[in-house]
Amino acid sequence: MADLIFFFGMLRIVAALSFFATLALVVKLYLETDKGWYWLSLVVSIILLALSEWITLLFPLERRGALPILATISEAGTIAGAILLALSFYGMYKTMHDIRKRVE
Repeated sequence: MADLIFFFGMLRIVAALSFFATLALVVKLYLETDKGWYWLSLVVSIILLALSEWITLLFPLERRGALPILATISEAGTIAGAILLALSFYGMYKTMHDIRKRVE
């Protein structure tokens, strides 16, 4: 059982650290493209999703029960991050659609 807990803990750490790589790639994309508003939205969504992941990692479910504000922040970060992610993808879609219209 302890090995399984350790394994899932390691997976959580890898998932949380992967947000840093994602953030670095978004910044590189921002610098290479039109610097649209959706890149900022994407960065904020990554930060909110990472915050939720780190809260889950640092405060497992049984410890979060004692601090309900942490569970609320974690869930709110997940929801807001997902909404901002959808908005940033919409911005990318709209920009690509406009570019395609100009090219045709």
